[in-house]
Amino acid sequence: QTPLMRCELILTDACNFKCPYCRGQRKDLKKNLSFQEAKNILDIWIKEKVKNVRFSGGEPTIWKDIVKLTKYAHDNGIERIAISSNGSASQEMYENLLNAGCNDFSISLDACCSSYADKMSGIQGAFNTIINNIKFLSSKTYTTVGIVVTEETVNELKNTIIIGHY
Repeated sequence: QTPLMRCELILTDACNFKCPYCRGQRKDLKKNLSFQEAKNILDIWIKEKVKNVRFSGGEPTIWKDIVKLTKYAHDNGIERIAISSNGSASQEMYENLLNAGCNDFSISLDACCSSYADKMSGIQGAFNTIINNIKFLSSKTYTTVGIVVTEETVNELKNTIIIGHY
């Protein structure tokens, strides 16, 4: 039997973006976990000595107990705590997650410039926040940047990659 090493927990289907490409979840799976439900799942993984946990969603940074759950995971021996985010949270939120024990972020950057970012996220002004948060997080811990390429944005792929060099 292979030991369980890495698990992902979808905490919420809620998101503050309106990305046109988002598949979302099946309607019968839409749910926001309570802290107790998330803790119960985490407790099973902790008992199994899982070393890596990823919290995702929707947007996990808008789930009300994300900092509390991150700290619980850290305090109970989870070594790698990752969060998949759209990068739109306040820098204070990301700082709180870092202080709680998060040591791995995956941020979505789905455009090379503000006009595409606004269109891809459905939110005005999202681009600068995302870029600033990527710079902040990557100066503090392991951070990856993911992108979604559509027919409309494929020609901007090179510019998106170039952003990563600054």
